Amino acid sequence: MLKLNDVTIKFGGLTAVNQVSAEIAKGSIFGLIGPNGAGKTTLFNIISGVYAPTSGSVIFNGKEIQGTAPYKINQLGISRTYQNINLFKKMSVLENVKVGCHSISNAGLFDAILRTKNQKKEEKLIEEKSLEILEFMDLKDKAYYKASNLSYGEQRRLEISRALASDPQLILLDEPAAGMNGREKEELSETIRKINERGITVLLVEHDMKLVMNVTDIICVLNYGKKIALGEPAYIQSHPDVIEAYLGGDLND
Repeated sequence: MLKLNDVTIKFGGLTAVNQVSAEIAKGSIFGLIGPNGAGKTTLFNIISGVYAPTSGSVIFNGKEIQGTAPYKINQLGISRTYQNINLFKKMSVLENVKVGCHSISNAGLFDAILRTKNQKKEEKLIEEKSLEILEFMDLKDKAYYKASNLSYGEQRRLEISRALASDPQLILLDEPAAGMNGREKEELSETIRKINERGITVLLVEHDMKLVMNVTDIICVLNYGKKIALGEPAYIQSHPDVIEAYLGGDLND
């Protein structure tokens, strides 16, 4: 589904991502790990169109997408979350999810101004779709709460809900477990599996190694912008370069 060919990006004299190649199979859960500053989020930003690579290519469903505007990449079927929670805090939970439907809506300005039959029909469908997503994410009972009134873990789930609203084929989750307690992390693991069972491919950046090892099929490890290992969780856990990159720490922690 997604193929990275020698992807490199430089910021002045700094090479943040250095000739990274990888393939993400349709229907898989793919993990991207590495120490702080390894280039993980930068690679996410390249895939989602925030940055254009200095060299190399990003191929999604057979089409090169590097340098494409983020909204166009979203329309192609890639959505994402962010390290820092990025919700519309004064809007309701339901309204936040509705915003995520924008890229797949068809009604235009004319329809909105005149409140045409087409616009009303689409608005109803978007509300039904958004409520279905909230039910799937166990947030339907809080649909009319302000987003700011949700707990931290619920806000994380809401951000994932909004990313699901555009009907992605591939969802990029950027450190979704950050700041979560143990119970919330267990719930997140189950949520990621449920999303994958819906036929959505998952690309996960995460520092919690227990979560990564439990849910992913394949893991790519970056260090100082370079790929140092790629393989199944059991292989990654025992890889000497990976252990060294994590300062000899136990990857099961």
